Amino acid sequence: MRAWRACGAVIVAWLSTAQAAEGSDASRFTSFLGFEGAFDGFHLSSGFDAAVGTHAEGRGLVLRFAAGSGVSRFRIDPLLPDRVLEASGTVRAMSGWRQSGWWGSATLLVGLAAETRRLSPALPDPHLGTRLGPAIAADAWLTPTERVAVQVYAAYATPFAAASLRLAPGYDIGKGVFVGPEASFSAHHGTLRSRLGLHVTGITIGTVGLRLSGGYAADRGGRAGLYGGLSLWRRY
Repeated sequence: MRAWRACGAVIVAWLSTAQAAEGSDASRFTSFLGFEGAFDGFHLSSGFDAAVGTHAEGRGLVLRFAAGSGVSRFRIDPLLPDRVLEASGTVRAMSGWRQSGWWGSATLLVGLAAETRRLSPALPDPHLGTRLGPAIAADAWLTPTERVAVQVYAAYATPFAAASLRLAPGYDIGKGVFVGPEASFSAHHGTLRSRLGLHVTGITIGTVGLRLSGGYAADRGGRAGLYGGLSLWRRY
């Protein structure tokens, strides 16, 4: 029974935060830092989002870079007492097109993903080593009404067949701070996991924006527990 893998958690958290930070007031350059802890381990991520050109009429080219790493402990067989330590890392370099309007903003990205995965002790597993391959992602910050926003993120990368989906609607409780539920699903390294929780997006402290999230996480094998995350961003 495997736990959820770090690579997918890092990228999902980072990209959903990127789109949340963008909103309708996107800057030329935005940097990101994120931390997520769950019942099976922890994950760190960082990166940046850069607009290329003038972005006249709310559309233009976007460059995006993200890197992350994580550590998880899990029992590979429920009948065995020993747990396995997993270390994962990921890097994604992507470019794409962003379109903005009264309805919000949406971005489609394509690029390359490099992912690595190691187990300790070393065990036979088809999902080990370092791999490089194409990746695609689509994320959006939709504003169906003045006080409601919906974060949507979907991605797929060929290394280790990593797929992710997150939905996070929110209600503006004041000063651009959105509160609401979030749900995510991921498939990485041959395993599945789901999350259901709450998020608070758009807290501002000086020039830094924050996103807090937490809730319940479950994997395919029946293991479950709590998760929590903190994401920071700064616009330039």
